[in-house]
Amino acid sequence: MVWLIIDIVRDRPGLLNDITYYVRLRNLNIRSVVGSRQVVLMEVEGEVDDELLRELSGIDEVGLVTTITQLFRLLGFVQEAFTNAILFYVMKRDPGLLEALGYEYGKELMRHYMASIKDFKNALYASLRVLTALGLLTLIGIQFDHDRTIISIREAFDEEVGMPMTRGIIRGLFDSVGRVRHSINVVRRKSQYDFVIS
Repeated sequence: MVWLIIDIVRDRPGLLNDITYYVRLRNLNIRSVVGSRQVVLMEVEGEVDDELLRELSGIDEVGLVTTITQLFRLLGFVQEAFTNAILFYVMKRDPGLLEALGYEYGKELMRHYMASIKDFKNALYASLRVLTALGLLTLIGIQFDHDRTIISIREAFDEEVGMPMTRGIIRGLFDSVGRVRHSINVVRRKSQYDFVIS
């Protein structure tokens, strides 16, 4: 099994049909498709080679196409119901629990991807693209500087409650490698949030 991570530059009618056309041409079985307007995850059975990745990247309005060979299963929630459940139960009892839960989730997510993607930056990017496909956030970009990293997002699933879980996930992604605990400062800029990690 291979997961294709397909970045969507701009959504358009027929785009998913164009993508599945090239996959079907290679007689690959599509086991599952999930995604958002920005990223699509497609689980396929069979051999995925560089030529298929180039063909998919050549489709109008498709950006970067990469693979994850590590097996994982998806677990989905209806966003509004999940957010309300968090709001009513956890925020009344222990608001810090959400960030701690997100932190552990981020650490485990990064450990999972680091098993097959050895480069931290590539594993971080893959993790954030998967989170985008699942609707937890929308990745706008990542900027790596020598003493800090800036992750720009919008539409965090827990934005209405102050993004504690999103903050925890992002910190967990960074703290999963090495023994350094990172600090995060969140800066709001118009319709996006910059997570400054140092």
